Amino acid sequence: MTASPARPAAARGAEPEAAWATVCFRPPRTGAPPREAGLQGGPARVVWRTRSAHGPALVRFDALPVTERGCAYRHPSPCLHPPGRLPCDTHLWADADGPADLREHADVLVGRVPRAVAEARRRVRFLLAEHPGCLAVVVPGFGAGCVVGVRRAAGDPWCAGLERGGPRAPASPQAVASVVHAWVAAGGSPSALRAVEPAFPG
Repeated sequence: MTASPARPAAARGAEPEAAWATVCFRPPRTGAPPREAGLQGGPARVVWRTRSAHGPALVRFDALPVTERGCAYRHPSPCLHPPGRLPCDTHLWADADGPADLREHADVLVGRVPRAVAEARRRVRFLLAEHPGCLAVVVPGFGAGCVVGVRRAAGDPWCAGLERGGPRAPASPQAVASVVHAWVAAGGSPSALRAVEPAFPG
């Protein structure tokens, strides 16, 4: 499948406008876990937290290849290991301010521009209303938090703040959004999540 209209390829090193994200709740234990990276920096190792539990997750990003004919939607390779505490999840995320054809196909929309909490909540609700195929939206706030919105089967969307680590090196909004999508797709309640933080070496 190829999106249209055609767009020039992104500059080398620039963050992609869309990517497949694969979330594993059973990340490999070999090697020292790097700091949360994601996108251009490789897989993002994070820790999800609820009020009474926590666990690891590995988020792999596979940017959509962009050619002169548009953006290819080739699906990434599946995970080849037994499921962890929750099943692995693969979904498409797109820049909330990116091209319309990418936003139209996205399962998750991610804002890149930090906003005040009230403004971020309005932005989240607007994006969910404008994109009925999207399950979750994340808009970063000032500091280390973000506003997350999740579509519900009936009624208004669920919308709340979520921590993403300390202000010096917070988890990326893309990693937060992907963990939220995987959590909800597996049947978890979005209101149970309190934080998605970088997994720093111990």
